[in-house]
Amino acid sequence: MRVIFYTGKGGAGKSVISSATGLKLAQMGHDTLIISSDPAHTLSDAVETRVQHTPTPIDDNLHAIQVDPIREVREKYGVIQEYIVSLFKSRGLDEVLAYELAALPNMTEFISMLKIVEFVDSYDVVVLDTVPSGEALKNIYLPSLLGASATKLIKLIMPFANIGKLVEPLVGMPTPDREVIKEDIKLLELLEQLRKIIVNREVTSLRLIANPDTFSMQNMKRTHLLANLYDINVDLAIINKVIPEEVHDSYFHEWKNAQAKLLLEAESAFYPLPIKKLRLFESEIKGLKLLNRVGEELFGDEDPAKIYFEGRAVEIKEHENGSLEVIVPLPFAAKDVCSVERTGEDLSVVISTDIGEIRNFIPLPAIAQIMQLAKAKLFNGALHIFFISGDG
Repeated sequence: MRVIFYTGKGGAGKSVISSATGLKLAQMGHDTLIISSDPAHTLSDAVETRVQHTPTPIDDNLHAIQVDPIREVREKYGVIQEYIVSLFKSRGLDEVLAYELAALPNMTEFISMLKIVEFVDSYDVVVLDTVPSGEALKNIYLPSLLGASATKLIKLIMPFANIGKLVEPLVGMPTPDREVIKEDIKLLELLEQLRKIIVNREVTSLRLIANPDTFSMQNMKRTHLLANLYDINVDLAIINKVIPEEVHDSYFHEWKNAQAKLLLEAESAFYPLPIKKLRLFESEIKGLKLLNRVGEELFGDEDPAKIYFEGRAVEIKEHENGSLEVIVPLPFAAKDVCSVERTGEDLSVVISTDIGEIRNFIPLPAIAQIMQLAKAKLFNGALHIFFISGDG
């Protein structure tokens, strides 16, 4: 069982590389599913087949899904959505606007991730052709955010749902019934299953795609930082659309010089993460024949399902003096933008980035729960957090 995410800025070539990877995997005998959450239906263009919301045959051992978030929400999470709509309508909002506001944040990416849980046991490899943003990744950690006892608490409340209906006139808004609470519990449990799959380094890999330009490279660095914060293994980076050496037209002279400089910087900045380079093709890449060429140039005789690299996971060390050290790898993080605090049984780590504040919750071993948070500092691309005994 393998799950491979591809992520990168718009136009980096996620759908093409995801499709080429899926085709190569299928040719090597892996029963493969590609999941696309691109609303532009780029996957259908790449494979030249109309990809449906259910597994669509593409080639031997290869299927694909185009996520339809509206259909998914209506069919699987409609009870929750209807309750949220009723809340907005109780506040006087127009029904159309209420439905717009009730849409889940980052809904398309969120739904595509939940598809992983649905199909991960049905295929050898699942390839996701666009990974969620940092905001959507927060949804994975919703159970941690609410605390380990969130589901138990909701189950405890369920018997009192009917009583809640009696007080609706007093509170001035609808209260959730048993069906809404039951669906909330199912969604939390599904999110927990998804989180366990994604942070399992033997199962899931995140692969970064960038074009050889400054903005795309910066996006790659930011994504690498977020992945480490969320303890997701990044095993490969791909620089796409590199102008080949054999192109000598003077028009591309400055472009080639700039690309060469950026490629050197990337190899230094991301080391020891493996980096593959894919040339700029002569034409738009569409159809299985061209996708096969892309797969061959990227992977050759390699199996794309292999784990190319296993980066540092969040690490916990116990020292001889009785202190405890938690190490969170954070490449590219600035030294003045991290904060750490205790939140019950978890450690809350906050990183400020150019896309806003990112927070993650790290479960602590039992021993840390009776210790004091002493200090936290960034060095050597990692956040080091120290705990001391209560009497120290």
